[in-house]
Amino acid sequence: MPTHNLGKTGYQVGIFSLGGQATLEIQGKEKESVDIINRALDLGVNYIDTAAGYGGGVSEINIGHVLKDRRSEVFQTSKTADRTYDGSMKVLEKSLKQLQTDHLDLWQLHNVQRQDQLDAIFANDGALKALLKAREEGMVRFLGITGHYEPLVLKQALERFDFDTILMAVNAADTHYLSFKRYLLPVAQKQGIGIIGMKLATRGRMLSTWTPPPPDQQPERCGRRSREHSQ
Repeated sequence: MPTHNLGKTGYQVGIFSLGGQATLEIQGKEKESVDIINRALDLGVNYIDTAAGYGGGVSEINIGHVLKDRRSEVFQTSKTADRTYDGSMKVLEKSLKQLQTDHLDLWQLHNVQRQDQLDAIFANDGALKALLKAREEGMVRFLGITGHYEPLVLKQALERFDFDTILMAVNAADTHYLSFKRYLLPVAQKQGIGIIGMKLATRGRMLSTWTPPPPDQQPERCGRRSREHSQ
């Protein structure tokens, strides 16, 4: 499998990775999950994405069944959705136990969407303090941030801290609404951090006959932000 340098980490990551949702996060799908993970590694996948919240921990547990024997083959990631120091440290302790490893290659802030979340993360007792502490103690190697909701919030995060990676939405529909490609990608590229793309196929919607629901049934978005992006 072709590889690319994952930003400043120096890691040569395959162009395809394995996500920890879908089958991997479903209770009772342990055998199928283990088969999928092993097959992915056999085919050259060397990066596995998961999060503490996927399946309430099921994803990490299923990955751990494989990781305990094939840890050296994988750049293993996970995420914390807790915005506090104490909460995130507890999340990390549980993630390491479930993944059956003594360290993560990358620990990320999960799905940062709003300004209030960012402010909580950067507070004195916020999650960023946990990321720094975990790196200092060798429990994680690199620090990242993720999101697929509001590019300007993530842009601000990159301007406030020198993250190693960003996991962000990238797809053909991106330029039409709250564009990550336009507002966030150039900042990440300029900083030279590792850029991991997600939502490439928009959960299959761009590859099917999916019809969007009526506007009044779609998720709420911030109208002010939408207008700013259209300017």
